[in-house]
Amino acid sequence: MTEGVHCAPILLKENAMPFAEPRAAIFLSAALFVFADTAHAAVEISKKPTQNVACSAGICTATANEAVLNVSDLTSLLASGNVTVASGSLAQDIRIDTALSWTSENRLTLDAYRSIAFNKPVVVAGNGKLTITTESGGETGDFRFFGKGHVEFWNPTGGLIINGAHYTLVSSVRQLANKIRNRGDGLFALAKSVDLTGQTYTQSPIPGFDGILEGLGNTISNLTINASSDSVGFFGQFAIKTTSSAIRDVGLLSVGISSTRGSQGVGALVGELSGAKVLNSYATGQVSGSGIVGGLVGYNESAIIRNSYANVAVSGNGVVGGLVGKNERGCTDCLGTIEVSYAIGIVSGGDDTEAGGLVGQNHGGIISDSYAMGAAGGGNNAFVGGLLGNNNDWSEQRTDAEISASFATGAVTGGSGAMVGGLIGQDLAKKSITDSYWDLDTSDISDPSQGAGNIANDPGITGLTTEQFLSGLPKGFHRAIWKEKAKIDGGFPYLVDNPPPK
Repeated sequence: MTEGVHCAPILLKENAMPFAEPRAAIFLSAALFVFADTAHAAVEISKKPTQNVACSAGICTATANEAVLNVSDLTSLLASGNVTVASGSLAQDIRIDTALSWTSENRLTLDAYRSIAFNKPVVVAGNGKLTITTESGGETGDFRFFGKGHVEFWNPTGGLIINGAHYTLVSSVRQLANKIRNRGDGLFALAKSVDLTGQTYTQSPIPGFDGILEGLGNTISNLTINASSDSVGFFGQFAIKTTSSAIRDVGLLSVGISSTRGSQGVGALVGELSGAKVLNSYATGQVSGSGIVGGLVGYNESAIIRNSYANVAVSGNGVVGGLVGKNERGCTDCLGTIEVSYAIGIVSGGDDTEAGGLVGQNHGGIISDSYAMGAAGGGNNAFVGGLLGNNNDWSEQRTDAEISASFATGAVTGGSGAMVGGLIGQDLAKKSITDSYWDLDTSDISDPSQGAGNIANDPGITGLTTEQFLSGLPKGFHRAIWKEKAKIDGGFPYLVDNPPPK
């Protein structure tokens, strides 16, 4: 073992925060968390030799901006006692860059001055425990899971503490449903990934929830729902209970969801989302319904969707969107917000539908730093757009619908009498759109004035050729949020904090 690394028990910082306000549920700004492909000063847990880390009495602290803690050194320490890895103000962040596991009952505490990036699996075997602490220095930060990064508990009775709040670990959907039935506003975390192959639900597995679900980067696979009801998804309804109510860091793989109704929303993760947050989450598969249908969320009312995506084939006969069916402001100060998110699945709407690659209808909501790359199609008299089917203000007296720094590249088609636009099918909003684009070559809409199907382009809507898209980031796309690489998104802009899966 590297000299200076030794083990001893320590006192952990486990003072519980008030239940209603665990900081773990808050992610403040895309520009403040750039771990995906940008190097930061950090304590790197990897296979490299330990350097610039001082370990004493079970506490390993960075002594320089760039520090490394060898994974074997760390697991040896955990075999003997509790261990805290602290970035301190020098390194600020912690990165897990190699797989980490331990079998003892001891607790690992990751204490970041700012943020923690899980780039590889962390397996808490046996009765081990884990504490995640971010922003310990008062700096804005969070924790995120990238690539194969996730946290898995072999024993769901193991302890998980996130920023002072104790979470209940669950290892099955049935267990989660039972726990939520007893306390719908509780704090829960997925102990491992779940496969639902062979099960078919006739309604949402979790009809209602208003607490926090921390997915820990784990997945729920092969969810199948054949319903004849409203508010259909893994969560039928998810609403705000506290300012921290959130679903985060969870993926739904290969869903097959359909409802013969769905006026209140059909989506892979949430049918009807109200006031809460969906963060760092995604879905793949197929979703269909007859009302408001979205790849990830059906109906988003006054809620925030951030750092999320859908690769879902979405179809319906009402309001249909690749990520969200309807994004709506619910009251004067209640914004429906989608940011740093994208959709790449095919969107299909029937006659008289509102169909968009990202959102079917934006009703007074805010969309920023987001994109759609899937084809969007509608039938006769439909509103169809590469990004939005229909964009309008919350009321005639307000100018509140906002779209900024967003784009669409998918083919856009409609039937007889349809309004079809490269970016928006029908745009009735009074507020200007800013720095938003569509591809003149791939959209099948080569008329540079047809960014919206019903009016000449708003000054903020611009058609670009594919060559122009690939020649550099468009105006208004901030480099802290967007990047371009030939092997990612075919060279089109991608989100640094929300890169496409490899």
